[in-house]
Amino acid sequence: MPYRISRGARQDLEEIFEYWATHASSHGADRVLDSITDRFWLLGEYPRCGKRVPNSTGGLFCFPAGNYLIYYRWSSRGTDIVHIFHGSRDQSRALKPTRKSPR
Repeated sequence: MPYRISRGARQDLEEIFEYWATHASSHGADRVLDSITDRFWLLGEYPRCGKRVPNSTGGLFCFPAGNYLIYYRWSSRGTDIVHIFHGSRDQSRALKPTRKSPR
């Protein structure tokens, strides 16, 4: 099954890269992004491997990638990566309704 990355998730990845590039190195930032994005294929192939997020709208699921949490939805059309947040952050932003069709 294919996966698609939403605009919000792309912005999250950019913010993660900027943080690690500033606080470590661009090489370190690349490694962090690789460890996150490597999970996208898995979620596209096995969308039920994540955990359903309680009290979320639209069937949101969550899957860990190191210290980060990948929020996604799946349907017969594929997996939509919605957001990526560090596990220590307030996760409530992931629970807010978002546009279902990523661009």
